[in-house]
Amino acid sequence: MEEKTAFPEKLLVLCVDRDDDIGQITNFKTPIIGRSNVLKAAIDFAVKRPEDSDSNALFAAIQVYDRMCKVMKGENVEIAVVAGTPEEGIEADMKISVELATVLSKFKAKGVVLVSDGPTDEQVLPIIQSKVPVISVKRVIVQQSRGIEESFILVIRYLEKLVREEKYRKYSLGLPGLFIILGTIMSYTVPQYIWPLLTTVLGTILALKGFSLDEKIKQVYLNSPITFLSLIASLALISITSVLGVNEIVGSGVETLSEAVGNFLLVMIGGQVYVADLIIISTSLVVAGHIADSLMSNRPVRWSEYILLIFTLLFRQVLVEIARLLRGEGNVEALIYWTIFSLMVAVLAASFLVTRKKFEVLTKEEETLEEAHEEGGE
Repeated sequence: MEEKTAFPEKLLVLCVDRDDDIGQITNFKTPIIGRSNVLKAAIDFAVKRPEDSDSNALFAAIQVYDRMCKVMKGENVEIAVVAGTPEEGIEADMKISVELATVLSKFKAKGVVLVSDGPTDEQVLPIIQSKVPVISVKRVIVQQSRGIEESFILVIRYLEKLVREEKYRKYSLGLPGLFIILGTIMSYTVPQYIWPLLTTVLGTILALKGFSLDEKIKQVYLNSPITFLSLIASLALISITSVLGVNEIVGSGVETLSEAVGNFLLVMIGGQVYVADLIIISTSLVVAGHIADSLMSNRPVRWSEYILLIFTLLFRQVLVEIARLLRGEGNVEALIYWTIFSLMVAVLAASFLVTRKKFEVLTKEEETLEEAHEEGGE
């Protein structure tokens, strides 16, 4: 019986240099096919650019090739190097696709082992997979010395790379230059009070992106749109109410904290409603929005949510009496009366809802038993 193996009939060890450092530094033209040619290119590149990680990727590809030759027959394994363009992008991917087709026309590989030194080279995986299956990806990570002097030299080299190489220079120098020019122009044309607003907006955007709050907000909106909109309306209402209430308190000349809280809750907005009324409305909006979401989505609404909404609405008068006591105008009897009244109504509503729920359960059970009895009689 012939023994089956997991290895493909022909295996290609492929090293990809998407930004074509090999072609720019050495005189070798890609694609480079064969161990001896790849070794010559690797040595030439390492001599001319010893600090570049691409040389490590070339030698790693040779190492993988030698190891696979021991596992498979030598004539069934080949090594090749393909490259893109210094600008990378679409042109680089098209060049890599053409060079890979050239390699495959000379060596009919049934599988590829991709050797890469960075994530940009691994971006060509879809191109390779469109022509031949990728068996494995070997990522080459260069070990760096952790000494302070070596780290400093490494940072200097990266900074030089940011300044000298065109593909990085437009981000490291070009964009900051544009921002500096724009900031200078705006400093003469934009009013000074705009700058704190811009800083706040920028900080909000960074916080949203940094903590993925935008994704979480989007998820909440998709799952519970009514709750989300009611929460936004509630926050807006509380913000406006707080600003108006605080402005009124600042000009009233109160002396104690309790008096300030009492005055804040009893500030008249528009001459018709208290701040306490708007706080109750804001809280009720959130609870009612959650209930509406559940009803619209055909989800069961817990009776405790109805009780919370009822108690929140009834708590308005309790909050007003507390505010009056803090101002020294109310009396304890009125507070006790409204508190007991609110609790009694909430308890009665809870009893009604629980009784109704039990009645519905019993009705469903009786209907189920009747249906089962009818089926048994038939």
